[in-house]
Amino acid sequence: MTSSRKSAFETPDVGHSPSTGKRERVKGFLHFFLFAIVMAAILIGLKVTLTKIPATAVLLQQAQAGTLTISLMLAIDGLGFAAVILFSILASRLQNVPFSSFGLPANSLFARRLFQGFAWGILIASLDVGATYLLGGLHFGGLMQRPADSFKYGSLWVVTFIVIALFEETLYRGYALRSLSAVVGFWPAAILLSALFGGLHLMNPGETLVGALDVMCYGLLACFTLRRTGNLWFAVGLHAAWDFALTVLYSVPGSGMQAKGHLLRSNLSGAHWLTGGSDGPEGSVIGLAVLAASVCAFWIVFPTRPSDYGEYPA
Repeated sequence: MTSSRKSAFETPDVGHSPSTGKRERVKGFLHFFLFAIVMAAILIGLKVTLTKIPATAVLLQQAQAGTLTISLMLAIDGLGFAAVILFSILASRLQNVPFSSFGLPANSLFARRLFQGFAWGILIASLDVGATYLLGGLHFGGLMQRPADSFKYGSLWVVTFIVIALFEETLYRGYALRSLSAVVGFWPAAILLSALFGGLHLMNPGETLVGALDVMCYGLLACFTLRRTGNLWFAVGLHAAWDFALTVLYSVPGSGMQAKGHLLRSNLSGAHWLTGGSDGPEGSVIGLAVLAASVCAFWIVFPTRPSDYGEYPA
C-alpha cells in the first residue's frame, strides 16, 4: 500500500509528459555530474594537502603499505563527510527539496535503524570469519596488547568506522544515488555506483578482483536496505560494524587493509577462495555467499517498506 507521505529518500517526480521527464533526467544528470566533479576535486585536493604535512604524509605511506590508522581515517573521511553534507545542504536549498531526501533523516527511527544495522553487520562478519575458521583457514592467537589498550583502540575504531561509514554511504548512496536515479532509475543507478564503489577499492594495496566484486555486492545490499527502510541509517550501522568486526575485532585484513591496533593475533592460511588471500575473508567465496544469504534474510525480515514511507520509483 502506498502512503500519501513522501519517502525520506525518494527521487523527484519525472512528470507526466515526455518533455517534463526529459528535463528532469537532464537535471538529474547535471546534478550528479556536478556532485561527482566537486567531490573528486575536494578529495584529491585533501590528499595532496595531507602529503605536504609531514605527520600525515607518514600515515599516508603506511596506508599505501596496507595499514589503516585512526587519525588518518578520521581526517580524510571526517572532512569528506563534512563536504558531502555541506554540498547536500546547499543542494537541498537550491533544489527546494528536504535534506532528509538524501538519505539521513534526523527522525525518531534513526537510532533504532543504526543499531539494527550494527547488529546485522557484526552477525554477517562473524558468519564469514566463523566459516573460514571452521574450514581451517583462520587461526587465532592471543591479544595484541594489554586489555586496557585493546579497549582504547577498540573504542576509537568504533567511532572511526562510523565516520567512515557515514562518508562512504552518503558519498555513493546519498545525493549521488538520488540524482542518478532520476536519470536511469533506482536499480540501474545502484548497480553503476556499486560497481564504481567496488572498482575504486582496487586502489587498496591488498585488494583483489574477487574482493572488489564482494565490495560491489555489499554496495547492492546497502542499496537494498535503503530501498526497504527508506533511509541510510541501517546501511551506516551495517557498514561500520562489518569493517570493525573484520579488521579490529577478528583482526583480519579488510579490503586488503589491516587496522593498526587490532585486537588479536590472527593468521590466515589456505586457498584464496577460502581465506581471500591478501584481501582477507571479505574477498573470499565465503564472503560472497554470506552477502547473498544476507540479501535473502533481509528480504524476509523487512518484507515491505514501512507504511509511513512512500514508494521509491524503480
